[in-house]
Amino acid sequence: MGRRAQVRSRVANAVSSNARSRPAVLRLCLVGDTSGAAPRDLLVLWDVDGTLLNAGGVGTDLYSAVFLQLFGRPLETTAPMAGRTDRAIILKTLTLAGVPEPRRHVDPFIAGLAAHAPAARTSVAARGRVLPGAAAALAALALAPGRAYQSVLTGNVRAVAEVKLAALGLRDPLDLCIGAYGDDHEDRTELVHVARRRAAAAHERSGAGGAPGFMGPGTVVVGDTPLDIAAALAAGARAVGVATGLFSVAELRAAGPDVVLPDLSDTRLVVEALLRRLRVTPPCAAWRGRPASRA
Repeated sequence: MGRRAQVRSRVANAVSSNARSRPAVLRLCLVGDTSGAAPRDLLVLWDVDGTLLNAGGVGTDLYSAVFLQLFGRPLETTAPMAGRTDRAIILKTLTLAGVPEPRRHVDPFIAGLAAHAPAARTSVAARGRVLPGAAAALAALALAPGRAYQSVLTGNVRAVAEVKLAALGLRDPLDLCIGAYGDDHEDRTELVHVARRRAAAAHERSGAGGAPGFMGPGTVVVGDTPLDIAAALAAGARAVGVATGLFSVAELRAAGPDVVLPDLSDTRLVVEALLRRLRVTPPCAAWRGRPASRA
């Protein structure tokens, strides 16, 4: 059996398993096929922590190790991480720790995270876990009709993101060269633009007036926090919220995404949500489409 056939077989098995276990509410939420055609080329940017995987606290351990190395004392408090970039988290963490001129130490701290990352792979594999349906969703989208280019938009520095994904078997379906990372920019909205430029250059796509390709709904950001959703909307991208992190379906819905899912366990529903604008009826509690006036 060839490699592609093996992938198809694994996807089919995963989808079948997910279908048997999916809650009834998910089956009842889908009431229409589409409310808009998918772009011919699509850039799908996945958040990592809380959306695809839970790394079991390894990120906090890395911060503690680097802080001790740089400043010779234990790190007592880490700034909130959910939805934020490592550049922003590091700056706030150093400020809370009373480090003088904290911005001066951000780049050395990032370098320390990258240096310590390879040694964390064993810990991620032992303590981390893939979140429900994530592996099947990545694999199914890779085989979906049309061209969906998958990468990540994450607050992690690239070296840490790669270690987490590889340790839990999620690396292969993703083109990490066209993603955007916490060491690229402090502002998460800017990361959407970074990823678009990289994807457009890699795949020779351009928009009107020479702008990078994958503009507007040609980019979809998938994340588990209101900050993921806000970044997508500010960049003009579509936003899909997934309530597998610290925020509920209601909290994500309030941020105004196109779709909110309780998790990624319904593979067919996930792929449909990413490839096209789906219509659902209120009072569906699991997810909803963006109103037509905001499409």
